[in-house]
Amino acid sequence: MEVADEPTGRNTRRKTRTRAALVRAAQQILAEGGADSASIQAIAERADVGFGSFYNHFQSKTELFATAYAEAFQAYVAWRDAQIPAGTDPVARFVMSVRLTGRLGLLRPEIARVLTSRLAEAAPGEHGPAGPGLRVAILDALAALNPGRVEPTDTEVTVIAAAGAIDAILRATAHRPAREHARLADSLARDLLRMLGADDDRSAALLAEPCPPATAPGEDH
Repeated sequence: MEVADEPTGRNTRRKTRTRAALVRAAQQILAEGGADSASIQAIAERADVGFGSFYNHFQSKTELFATAYAEAFQAYVAWRDAQIPAGTDPVARFVMSVRLTGRLGLLRPEIARVLTSRLAEAAPGEHGPAGPGLRVAILDALAALNPGRVEPTDTEVTVIAAAGAIDAILRATAHRPAREHARLADSLARDLLRMLGADDDRSAALLAEPCPPATAPGEDH
């Protein structure tokens, strides 16, 4: 039985590698801003797979690029959440999420380029870095800063404004020198804290905390 299963296992691994190569090629093209003009043939060549292999995994390049974006977004969320210690209070978690996202172009540039390739096409926070997880963080921070004073009907505009600002700062940092990323991210975090109801002392204390990872890969500590 084990001998009979071996060809099936090899075939599955080959399909997995082919799909991963196509997704990776699509992410590279998204990061370069070439999704609209890329042909399926060009994608297959970049992935170093046969043209016919494409249709074993995706029905169209639209589906492939959507998958490539979604997987980059999932990688971003996993990276962001891994930096925040378990048990961090809601306000500190929100602040750290904003600071990390604003530094994404410095710390995870490939993911940042993929995400910013589609930000202009989505409503604020819909598919960008201020996606559902960060919207929850916004609401949790708002509730923690305003115990018993926040009505559900009051939160919609706040969430839209905060999510839109987070997406916008990532898009802006794509065109700024690396040294400005941290400053812009922390300035945004301070402004959002004020909007959510934090006083200046609380904001200053939160922003005085180090933002892990404190340096980009390759930087001196």
